[in-house]
Amino acid sequence: MNHKASATWNFHRRVYGEDFRYEYFVPMFKAELWDPNRWCDLFAKSGAKYVVTTANYHDGFAMYPTEYAQFNETDRWNSVERGPRRDIIGELNTAGEKRGLKMGIYYSVYEWYHPLWKNPDTRTRYVTEHWHPKFKEVVTKYKPWFIFLDGEWSADHTFWRSAELAAWLYNESPCREYVVVNDRWGKCRGVHGDVYESEYGGGESCSPEHPWQEDRGMGHSYGYNRAEGIEEYDSAIEMIQMLVRCTANGGNYLLCVGPTGDGRIPVIMQERLLQIGEWLGPHGEAIYGAKASPFWPRQFDRGFISAKPGKLYLHLFDPKATSLELTGLKNRVTGARILEHPNETSLKWAQNDETISFEWPIHLNNDAVTVIALDIEGQPDVDKTQQQSADGTVNLGCRLLRIDGKTARVEYGGHGNNACITNWTDSNDAVMAQFDLIKPGQYNLQLTYGTAAKGGSVSVVVGDSRFDHELAHTGGEKRFKTVTVGKVEFGAPGRHQITIKPQSDAWSGIGLRSIRLLPADN
Repeated sequence: MNHKASATWNFHRRVYGEDFRYEYFVPMFKAELWDPNRWCDLFAKSGAKYVVTTANYHDGFAMYPTEYAQFNETDRWNSVERGPRRDIIGELNTAGEKRGLKMGIYYSVYEWYHPLWKNPDTRTRYVTEHWHPKFKEVVTKYKPWFIFLDGEWSADHTFWRSAELAAWLYNESPCREYVVVNDRWGKCRGVHGDVYESEYGGGESCSPEHPWQEDRGMGHSYGYNRAEGIEEYDSAIEMIQMLVRCTANGGNYLLCVGPTGDGRIPVIMQERLLQIGEWLGPHGEAIYGAKASPFWPRQFDRGFISAKPGKLYLHLFDPKATSLELTGLKNRVTGARILEHPNETSLKWAQNDETISFEWPIHLNNDAVTVIALDIEGQPDVDKTQQQSADGTVNLGCRLLRIDGKTARVEYGGHGNNACITNWTDSNDAVMAQFDLIKPGQYNLQLTYGTAAKGGSVSVVVGDSRFDHELAHTGGEKRFKTVTVGKVEFGAPGRHQITIKPQSDAWSGIGLRSIRLLPADN
């Protein structure tokens, strides 16, 4: 609404009028149909284990009683004294705890229209006189299990005095023994935090080396957006597959539900949650407490793998499949079953060295994800080398690339699917990867990267072929462009290596997202 030429402002002006201020919406927020017990029944049936509720968004409106509530000239800016006149956080927490749900809060560090924040000269006072005491107030009152910080991007963690606040939280607060916080303390996403956020990251941007969660809405919005049509909502199948993708890559799935102003969860969102819960009923064993795929970062064509001690879970996304072959598992397999049909004997399997083959009748498939559970001897011993896909491509994302050097590293900023190798400032650093090729022939070699400066070149060596590539200027290390470097001829199947090295004194680094080989006849 601050951008007068935006579609949002044009809609606001047409529907409400230019003089209708943001705070005028509060009387329309009555939550007259809100039933926290009904909400938490739904959450429990969905299979959720923890709930994170917006306690304080960027507008500063607190969903609980607070002494720190100011919006421009409007005071008592909270849900107990205005709008619903109810303690949303308190009532929801009580209902959730009765059902065994762990209850957390979302909390915005900055507030758009707080008088101390609006004036650049008083922003340091905002930190000490508003943000810190208000945060301590809500934490002390509700003792959250999880805290989702946000709205910190305008300043770094030293400005927000985050170390000071974290010291209080982890050493003095009433939830110090168990509280978990994300990584949004002030321009330190993916660096500091108990849990790293992946905001609409696709479930594949983070590494299982550190706890993380994929946070996203059911559509393009986090909150309820009445302008979104059904085509903009993910289907239940897509959400279940996202849950699997997150689990297999070592993360959690924080799915956002946007209620209406009268306190209802839209029926389509209720349906999606119940469908996820229905799938989790027979498949929860492969999700709850499961670890990332032992093959990580290797990716598979038709699904993903999660693991528990002595077990692997093969999550198959193709509902028409009746066979599967898994390569690279060195452990002896002692048993296999389709998780949804544990007593069904028509799953046939055989192990030959490091390859396991499966066959089963199609009627045993689940429309969303079919899970085959394997019992294995010992700790997983696997080959993590990326295999060529069935369509002939070889996809080597940045997590599959090995860095030989001191400066370059994989970095993910926590938003979108833009993980890449960055900070590649030393021209002596190199990046390499191995892959297994099944089909010989000619392939187009592609790099996807971003550059912040003009100039620089790299050499790309694949087998006996070498290419000297002058980097294209893209306008930023995370403004990616895909370029074809050349054609590579492979005379035989087998394991191959690709190496990329800087070749210029003018080297200023790149953001390398991926390497790809595509059959030249495609």
